[in-house]
Amino acid sequence: MIGALLASIIPFIPGPVLLWGIALVYAALTQSVPTAALVVMTLLMAAGATSDYWLPLVGVRTQGLSCLGAVGSILGGTLGTFLIPVPILGTLIGSILGAMLIEFSRIRQWRHALQAGQITIKLYLWSVIVQFAIGLAILLVFAGSVLAVR
Repeated sequence: MIGALLASIIPFIPGPVLLWGIALVYAALTQSVPTAALVVMTLLMAAGATSDYWLPLVGVRTQGLSCLGAVGSILGGTLGTFLIPVPILGTLIGSILGAMLIEFSRIRQWRHALQAGQITIKLYLWSVIVQFAIGLAILLVFAGSVLAVR
């Protein structure tokens, strides 16, 4: 589970889903995880698994990135992951370039495009932090429930 938690910082590796899956398999094999803990872990996993989708939407409203800029960031991050085979760095570079290219094509100002790139970096870092925190919460709920049962 600690390996899955650490893997949650790598793009496209669903750390919270892996942690939840490990906990679910353990619960099925040992029947020593309370149902309430499984429900909490499932809710946390759902929040973590969808964070890449809802975090940019929160950022669009609070940071000033346009909806098209957010879409450009997501598409650029996906392309960067596969075209730049350096873990984490390829996704980050692709996300920044995607947001900048969309915003520049919309407004035709480099200053605005650079601002979109900065917002994208902030949102990306928040995404990593949220994924890790949710994964840690799943791990703590699992460990606490298993220790409480014993």
